[in-house]
Amino acid sequence: MKKIFLTTILSAFLGCSLFTSCDDLLETKNFTDMSPSNFFKTEGDMDAAVTGIYLPCTTNWGYGDGGTGGWYNALFNADLAAYYPSGMITTDMVCAYSSNVYDEFNVGPSTGGALTNTYNIIRFVARATDIIDQISKSSGATEDIRNRFIAETKTLRAFYMYTLLDWFGPVNVKLDPEKLMDNTIEPRPSLDTYVGYIEKDLNEALETTSFPEKYNADADNWGRMSKSIAYGIRMKLYMHQKQWAKAKADAEKLMSMGFSLMSNYEDVFNVDRTSEHIWSIPANLASDNFYVTEILPSDFKRGYNHLGKSYIRGGEDSFKPGWQAYCMRWEFYDTFEDKDIRKNTILCEFDAIDGSHKNRSTMRGAIPIKFTDTQFDNYGIQKAHPVIRFAEVLLSYAEAENELNGPTQNAVNAVKQTTDRAGIEIPASALANKDAFRNFLLEERGHELYCEGQRRQDLIRHGVYISRARERGTNAQDYRVLFPIPQTAITEAGGILEQNPGYTN
Repeated sequence: MKKIFLTTILSAFLGCSLFTSCDDLLETKNFTDMSPSNFFKTEGDMDAAVTGIYLPCTTNWGYGDGGTGGWYNALFNADLAAYYPSGMITTDMVCAYSSNVYDEFNVGPSTGGALTNTYNIIRFVARATDIIDQISKSSGATEDIRNRFIAETKTLRAFYMYTLLDWFGPVNVKLDPEKLMDNTIEPRPSLDTYVGYIEKDLNEALETTSFPEKYNADADNWGRMSKSIAYGIRMKLYMHQKQWAKAKADAEKLMSMGFSLMSNYEDVFNVDRTSEHIWSIPANLASDNFYVTEILPSDFKRGYNHLGKSYIRGGEDSFKPGWQAYCMRWEFYDTFEDKDIRKNTILCEFDAIDGSHKNRSTMRGAIPIKFTDTQFDNYGIQKAHPVIRFAEVLLSYAEAENELNGPTQNAVNAVKQTTDRAGIEIPASALANKDAFRNFLLEERGHELYCEGQRRQDLIRHGVYISRARERGTNAQDYRVLFPIPQTAITEAGGILEQNPGYTN
């Protein structure tokens, strides 16, 4: 198998060539000309096809989709037109330069941008369905190899379905290969049915004996789906649905698979393929991670954390302007204890290139630099974006255990791994009862996982997403825990697709 994220050009070719053009977002008729007789003749053919399904999973800008003729931001690109940053600025982050429809809770069906970019992965669910079907019919590889590719594709399909669930609720995904050529629009399924789709894919992938447990020691395949990632996605699904016993069981499984926290928090973001990474999106010269440039101000020269430690962009004489799309709200920054070493990865003042000095009186928010190895001269960095890491597993285990049994010693022990590394203590007040520990865990998750795309789901699960937005002065309404289905999809469906409650065009 070839290294996933060194095959960006191949992936783009697959996305634009193997899936023939169609006019409408939901249309899938003739979207592929692959068949067992003309394409899947070798293991390499299968590998290439599966690699193409990863097209939205990159930190680079995005991809041209031959199926729609459109261009879409990748899910993990750091621009505000992408999935995780746009969701993030509805929480503890804020658009750095002006108000934004996401941080103001004014997203509508015709907003476009991240809304359309995220919804487009519904097409990759259908493409995964086609590839699973065709691999199962091919004789071009051994049964173990075919099953491995099918498990990989089902895990990725499950992640895409989970992402759609997170933003839009249940959507009308295509999972029946016999209906892929049928352009009939199906209604949206019930929540239980849709969750069952995701669960089924992950269960079947995890039952596959030839599906590798992880690729952390394999640089050529790190970033591919594996059993540990499947457990992580299923854990996230169960947390989303508040199925605490199942979430706890998956967290426990991951806690037995050899993962552990790095001793130094900063190393998690500056070193790849560590014991803490369960799933990260690799970046390299062919596929940059633009996070640091997206959060640095355009006139940034040297930044300082609360201890006065400085970080510079590249060498002393090197300058690449930042684009500062978003920053950390000061009210959230102030919730970190000064002795919390995670606060050291956030800049609260900086020297500008014109010789002036900026601080919180002139900055809209703090700079959540996170990737503190800033000695690079390009716009992008070659550092992986973490999607699921072991710290999240420990905190999810503690939350599920607390919901089931209260703040037990096992729950405390799990959280202490993250707080000990951060150099802070769990306050005695947090152990008073289930509610107190739940509230502490929400804030600990915010401090540990900031800017990693987790916060929106966490706040929704704890029932404070809308109330905190209102406290900031927005007019957030309860229905905005989901984003609207794009109007283009509603229109194309001719009344078959039901819009999420509360939204009008």
